[in-house]
Amino acid sequence: MITFPVKTNKENAAVSPLFGKAKYFAFYDGENLTIEENTFKHGAPLIDWFLNKGVNDIVIKEMGINPYKKIKATSMNIYHAGDDRVTTNELIEKYKNNELVVLDEEKMKLIIKKHESSHTHGHSHNH
Repeated sequence: MITFPVKTNKENAAVSPLFGKAKYFAFYDGENLTIEENTFKHGAPLIDWFLNKGVNDIVIKEMGINPYKKIKATSMNIYHAGDDRVTTNELIEKYKNNELVVLDEEKMKLIIKKHESSHTHGHSHNH
């Protein structure tokens, strides 16, 4: 199963640039797509939710260091949705056609650096 953050719970929603604070996550099992509300609001607890749901692959635009560390300790793959706007249907097609790139350590470092420099949300990351 694959999961990715989406902006709304409407059909063919745009993929959200947010990860931990995304309002919703789409889940696709190869046949069915469901969208569920993110009740966690932080990245790391999401990983347990995904594992419990049987997620193998996560597609992101951005991600912080904490959820990344937690994912690294699992067998889940992280794919990049790209920097441009992409809809749910477009992303699923790319996934089915093996057009998404698995993010390696170097690419993840760049994404995490971009993520941490592009936003502030009222608290310190204590880096």
